[in-house]
Amino acid sequence: MTKYLLGLVTVLSLMCACSSLGDPIVIFGNDEKPPKNYLENDQPIGILIEIMQYADQRLPQSFEYRLYPWNRAYRNTLEAKGGLIGLSMNNDRLKIFDYSEVMYYEELLLVVLKGNEFPYADIDDLSGKRVGYLRGASYGEDFEESRKNKVFQIDEDSSQRQRLLKLLHGRIEVAIIGPGKFALDRAIEGDIRLQRARNQFVILPEPLKRDPNYLGFAKSMDMKGFLNQFNAVLQEGYDSGELQRIIEKKR
Repeated sequence: MTKYLLGLVTVLSLMCACSSLGDPIVIFGNDEKPPKNYLENDQPIGILIEIMQYADQRLPQSFEYRLYPWNRAYRNTLEAKGGLIGLSMNNDRLKIFDYSEVMYYEELLLVVLKGNEFPYADIDDLSGKRVGYLRGASYGEDFEESRKNKVFQIDEDSSQRQRLLKLLHGRIEVAIIGPGKFALDRAIEGDIRLQRARNQFVILPEPLKRDPNYLGFAKSMDMKGFLNQFNAVLQEGYDSGELQRIIEKKR
């Protein structure tokens, strides 16, 4: 009887393992990061979604997209429930994530109120200013080091709309907005107060940075083999110009 039960458990385990091979890979992302990835009529769209769909057509794996507020998407990825698009790289994250090659470069704008412009060339030019940015976001080692050393003051939030409203009301001096002017325009269009104040927002000539964005998985998921395949498809897409066309039509 014991041998029968052990055999049954083994068979059921194999059946479950086999069925899971056909399951789509869950891909998490921010639900409010146009034009990269965002929800429109509850549907995930954007540049990174279209790049993933390009890969989906060329890989044996399929993908299921779940866009949430950034902290929730990041937490789910840490818990090894799927991959994460729009992930930046820093030394701390390299210890816990396996990364793809660069999917997309996000231009991070510095937005101020008219009359409060200042020359910006590097991170030290933010010294002493109160800077608003997305809670849980990372913009590279130079930004992280300056943040930890309190070169500037930080003010975190959960959306670009909130950030612009804080800027409008003087609660911050600089808002980090991205990617590009598309994201700024979309945030403004989403709030009547911002629409009325549209002409008060000024983009500094020099962006904070062009931040490389990746697909990442928790190391515990052991996805290096998949990422090698994914990287080959990315390279093919950029070499052919197809992925660049996706990016250009969304700007």
